Amino acid sequence: RAAQKPRREVQELELANGMRFLLLERHDAPSVAAGWVAHVGSANERPGITGLSHFFEHMMFKGSHVIGTRDIAADLALIEEQERLREQMRAEEALMRARLRRGELADLQRPESWSERYRELARQFQALVERQRATIVKDQIDQIYTGNGGEALNAFTTEDLTAYFVRLPKNRLELWAWMESDRLANPVFREFYSERDVVFEERRLRTESTPLGRYDEAFAATFWEAHPYKWPVVGWASDIPAYTKAQADDYFRTYYAPNNLTGVLAGDFDAAAVRPLLERYFGRLPRGPQPPEVVTLEPRQLGEKRYRALA
Repeated sequence: RAAQKPRREVQELELANGMRFLLLERHDAPSVAAGWVAHVGSANERPGITGLSHFFEHMMFKGSHVIGTRDIAADLALIEEQERLREQMRAEEALMRARLRRGELADLQRPESWSERYRELARQFQALVERQRATIVKDQIDQIYTGNGGEALNAFTTEDLTAYFVRLPKNRLELWAWMESDRLANPVFREFYSERDVVFEERRLRTESTPLGRYDEAFAATFWEAHPYKWPVVGWASDIPAYTKAQADDYFRTYYAPNNLTGVLAGDFDAAAVRPLLERYFGRLPRGPQPPEVVTLEPRQLGEKRYRALA
């Protein structure tokens, strides 16, 4: 007889706000792998905001009202001031895109293509960024976890989900519950526009600077006719610099509500004892609206397609 696979008893818990948890006890080491999944990925996007799910993965590490800042009042005031200036910059960007369509400009990513007004607005915005840096504590989420024995803090985004995880000593499980629920309850999307540049560079590194990156994108765009799997998880190059903070705020409200999240714990803990902990911290998150379903189905393709990559 074939050997039977060991059976793992996964317990399920659902809070009153709709957040689900999967709990797996494993008492072979005094640690816990803890994480949570937002059920949103690139398939939930649309043209114009492709890559926003992946960008949001970055923004969720920027902290909250108490993490990542030395002065939350000054921090929020500077963000508001930055947004007012960005509204003017977006208006100027619309004019430059119109010139691009007429063939008067070659590439909006090149500073030499910018209008004089846009250059001046960009200088003013950079001055605000420098002022805000004095209020920011960089990478404080990572610092707190590392200082408490945590490791492997990371996240990833796919077409259908975004996951956040860390491994930490079992006696730091309450720290995790507070930290993660805090960045869900009171997020502050600091360094929004500079992080767009970071993601754009990531796209250049992983897609445009690799031998097959752009061919893989072109193949997917050819293979899928209608389904949103046709665009890359990192997003199209023209969309990344165009994200607005208002779009990100709306995206967060829609897809990061607890009824669209699943938490996962695996390791050395007692499930019965951990339930009140999860209810105390994650139960405070208000339920949100039901996120819209991806309704676009891939139609039956009526002809053969061939893709020939040319060097």
